[in-house]
Amino acid sequence: MPRQLILIVGSSGVGKSTLAQALQEELLPKQWIRFSPDAIQGCLPASVVKRVNALNDHTAVDWHSINAAAYACAAVLLQQGHSVIFDTVIMTPAGAKQLLTALGSFNPLIVELHASWHSITERTLARGDRTLEEADHGFRKCRGHITAHLVYDTTDIQPEQLASQIAGHIRSTPNAA
Repeated sequence: MPRQLILIVGSSGVGKSTLAQALQEELLPKQWIRFSPDAIQGCLPASVVKRVNALNDHTAVDWHSINAAAYACAAVLLQQGHSVIFDTVIMTPAGAKQLLTALGSFNPLIVELHASWHSITERTLARGDRTLEEADHGFRKCRGHITAHLVYDTTDIQPEQLASQIAGHIRSTPNAA
């Protein structure tokens, strides 16, 4: 069965969403749906999202439930025959286990991204929707919780170049785990 799921993991600011968008274009004409826990977070009241993003206050959000809902949505999309590019932050071994329990049966290609702290700082400040404190927390806590098939440093590579490399891998090994 051809691969239907790409998981992109890494800390905030490494380019997960940007890569997901570039992969959507690179993998045309096959249409891939881009999804993440951010899609669920974006459905929360604006004041809660502001507290999370601008003030780095996560007390009002049950992230375990948000992630579980996002994983369930992705699973339904996959069960309905869609191809999904899912990007997320994995902060703990338990988080990795939750992700793989929910989506591991779909034979995902797991791509881990990382970048230099300087690059993450520049990207975080340019985005303006996260704090440097949150970015630093992810930078220190995100790596090594999940075994990736492909690992890339996005510090000095354009998303389109990376998408082309990953698409080449998918085309050369369409069913591999």
